[in-house]
Amino acid sequence: MKITKQKNSEYVLVFKRGENYPSELIKFLKKKKIRSGFFFGLGALENPEISYYDLKKKRYLSRRFKGIFEVLSLVGNVAVLGKELVIHEHIVLGDRNYRVFGGHLKNAKIGGTLEVFFQKTKFLERFRNFKTGLNLLD
Repeated sequence: MKITKQKNSEYVLVFKRGENYPSELIKFLKKKKIRSGFFFGLGALENPEISYYDLKKKRYLSRRFKGIFEVLSLVGNVAVLGKELVIHEHIVLGDRNYRVFGGHLKNAKIGGTLEVFFQKTKFLERFRNFKTGLNLLD
């Protein structure tokens, strides 16, 4: 991953084919000591694992997809839960047959590239909501 542009609290990040995501994003955040922000991105991912939150079961149901998929939309935020850095990101993926699906992105390898615009913000914090089982922004 490299930073191609930086101005004040804005970054343009370019991830290279084969890199692990979001672990490379987490390395960037820790290196820059960034604890909150918002981001969006486009590109391609290989073998992505995405999940869906089942509100009744209060847990994520995950599925790994095999192959390379277009990232039609990637949006997310970064906040802290206690001392832990939490990335909450949603993704819409497209396959070679023009089918579209999405959910919470768990992890993947970069397909061709992933271009992410990151905006650092003031401190965002999450707290456990016991009614839903989710860690929500406060």
